[in-house]
Amino acid sequence: MINIYEATGIMKDTKLCKIEDLELKKAIVIKGNNKYSPGVIIYKGESSIHIWFNNCPHANLTLDLIEGRVQSKNNDLLCANHGAKFNPQTGECYKGPCISSFLTNFPFKVKNNYLIAGN
Repeated sequence: MINIYEATGIMKDTKLCKIEDLELKKAIVIKGNNKYSPGVIIYKGESSIHIWFNNCPHANLTLDLIEGRVQSKNNDLLCANHGAKFNPQTGECYKGPCISSFLTNFPFKVKNNYLIAGN
């Protein structure tokens, strides 16, 4: 099992972002202090927020084409490298080379309107 904090480059208790800075049905990428680490994908749905390790299970590459943004259209997350599509609520790949695989969940909590790494 991977150490999710080392893998993402984001340590436990790190402030990720303010909830009000998130756009509905959009995904952003937050990186830690090491700009070369993949970071996490934060997706805000209608009634929930999901955070995933920014790593496609198919090729061990990040999902973002333009740094900081993962394409999220038609209620999915798109891997810019091979076109895999993921359900942003469950993390499941439903189209592409990693079908039936899942993005890795990143633990978080909400405190004072901030998303904080760790539970």
